Amino acid sequence: MHKSIEAIIIALAALWANKLRSFLTLLCVIVSIMAIIAVVSIIDGMNSYVEEEVISQGTDVYSLERVNQLSVLTNFDLYLKSLRYPNVTLDDAEAIARDIPQAKYVDASASTNRKVTFRERFVDRVGISGRLSDYPIMGKWPIYLGRHLVPIDVMQRRAVCVIGWDVSETLFPSQDPIGQRIRFGGRHYEVVGVVKEKTTILGANQNVFIFIPVTSFLKHFGSRRSLSVSIKTDNLDVIPAAMEDTRALMRLRRKLRPGEDDNFHLATSAALMSLWEGISQGIFSALIGLVSITLVIGGIIIMNIMLVAVTERTREIGIRKALGAQRRDILLQFLVESTTLTMIGGLVGIAAGFFAAYMIASFSPLPYAVKGWSIGVALIIVLIVGLFFGIYPANRAAQLDPVDALRHE
Repeated sequence: MHKSIEAIIIALAALWANKLRSFLTLLCVIVSIMAIIAVVSIIDGMNSYVEEEVISQGTDVYSLERVNQLSVLTNFDLYLKSLRYPNVTLDDAEAIARDIPQAKYVDASASTNRKVTFRERFVDRVGISGRLSDYPIMGKWPIYLGRHLVPIDVMQRRAVCVIGWDVSETLFPSQDPIGQRIRFGGRHYEVVGVVKEKTTILGANQNVFIFIPVTSFLKHFGSRRSLSVSIKTDNLDVIPAAMEDTRALMRLRRKLRPGEDDNFHLATSAALMSLWEGISQGIFSALIGLVSITLVIGGIIIMNIMLVAVTERTREIGIRKALGAQRRDILLQFLVESTTLTMIGGLVGIAAGFFAAYMIASFSPLPYAVKGWSIGVALIIVLIVGLFFGIYPANRAAQLDPVDALRHE
């Protein structure tokens, strides 16, 4: 232990004696570790956000869509085939609510963007969504004023709406919005509720929206469009059975023969989460691969600098051996020096990486998260780099003959 501490002190003294060279040597390690930490922090932040959003929808929720949007984007043949798929209709949603016993709550939605006005004030590109009255159960929509949409609104196709926080603040900065009539899509709608302010995530403002009864939406904006149907069950265990019953019901409604492919798509929140994890892992692997190249270059630079240090300190090594230092002592000294060099670079890189992630999150919509395991992994990486690229110079120093070393000028 005493010799290890002595070796660390000698290593630090050698690094301090050559401050500029040490800094330039550290630079590649610092940049590499900074990039790794920043990438891990951003990806972990995005993973946490996506997981939170999926959980907010409920893991016991599945959806019925006209097509699998992601598969259509990557499969042109499927895209051509999907053009012939029938729309998912309000009748389909009602049939699921009526005939699937596991479906406790059902929401059907369609959306568009419109300019919304109230007297001389307006908000551009507001997301107008037609919803069923079960929509508050499908997501986090806490009411601030008034009420949510109710079944009678949907049944009677009432021209009523629930508005987002920013829409309310812009159109009604100094008055109660409840009971006021706003205009969009060429029609007037009475405001019956305002949703509490929600945080902005990934650059998307979650407060610029309006909910209206889906029946009113189809009446006013056109019924020849496909709906997205969300189905919530009592618990996660009944999801597979509910999806199978829904598939059988939809195949029956669409008169599909045995062996024919489904002309609709069923998806779960877990499937979406799994898809995102695959995407994030691919991004992570690609970026870490690129950063690793820089780390290897940094290791090679460290090895060359250590070889120069061995040459410069040959006489010192000879003196130490003459005074009784063993080969393992010299080997330990230079290994400690290389690992100390990389560990200092690693610590600086970790701090710089978290700072870079914080700055990226501050000036962009990307979230970040600080994970303890990433610090441990970074330190292990720099330790391995220091040992691997320090072994050859350390071994070369340890093998020097003390007589030849003392004669070195």
